[in-house]
Amino acid sequence: MKRIPLKDTERYQIERFRQCKKTERHLAWLKSRKAGVGGSDMSTILGLNSFKTPYELWLEKTGRVEPEDISDKWAVVKGNALENELRKRFRANHPEMLVTDGTDKQFISRGKPYLRASLDGILQGEDGSFGILEIKTAGNRRAGDWRDDDGNLRIPPYYLAQVEFYALVTGWTWGYVYAAIGDDEPVEIPFKADVEDMAAIGKAAADFWRFVTTGTPPQLTTVGDVQKAYPEPTPDIVDESDDDDLYDLLARYESTSNRAKELTNEQKALQEQIILRIGSHTGVRCGNLQATYKPTTRKEYTVKATTYRKFAFKATEEKEQ
Repeated sequence: MKRIPLKDTERYQIERFRQCKKTERHLAWLKSRKAGVGGSDMSTILGLNSFKTPYELWLEKTGRVEPEDISDKWAVVKGNALENELRKRFRANHPEMLVTDGTDKQFISRGKPYLRASLDGILQGEDGSFGILEIKTAGNRRAGDWRDDDGNLRIPPYYLAQVEFYALVTGWTWGYVYAAIGDDEPVEIPFKADVEDMAAIGKAAADFWRFVTTGTPPQLTTVGDVQKAYPEPTPDIVDESDDDDLYDLLARYESTSNRAKELTNEQKALQEQIILRIGSHTGVRCGNLQATYKPTTRKEYTVKATTYRKFAFKATEEKEQ
């Protein structure tokens, strides 16, 4: 396999991880990650990550908590095991370009050294230009993320942010995402980075890193963030009487709570009336609506069994007469 010649440029410098034991190399990579923002951080910073919030990432970057060790999770183990094979398969499918491993190095932005890109693969086209290869594995549960509303293949937004971040750091604006989704044949999706997206990503990364360097937490976005930020709240109740938005929020919550209670009471009254109509029968049907009230046996403490009647309501398909 022919290696792609890489050297430092005015845009970035390359940090190479020396050949050593896998654990030592991983520790060096983790140390470097703490020194800046990486591509896999961008989905979190932009609010696209359903598993981690910007505040949780800030806790990790500032050393307030240690990142969760997910190296033994099956999805990660599977992804790591398949990565090299997927890279080899992509290389075999594209003899027109050079494809090499990118995991033994990191690209660090010269102007903003907190921007750090670690690529799965590096491409070089026939015209000599460099490109980005990002390799992904996805289970069937997230297969839908890889299709748009019309069923066409697409790069999920949380991964698109990652590759466009790499484009921002390296200046390489084209590449492929090569993904093994479920048990199907791997798919490849070409991309060209968008200048406006790259600018927005650069600003978001700069804003987040400012939070890190100043020790200022970003905005809390979930109840979990509040619980982590204030595990032992002060006993006082703050008076925000001049905050019209807060008053509207509290009033709407009170109104919703009252409506929920009213609906629950109304539902219970209607259920009792329907049960009276069922009487000695198992259920009643009217048109495509049906209600049942039938005996059910429930075991208690594995000592005795209690028989009671359980109410159920559903809409059914109305049969043609």
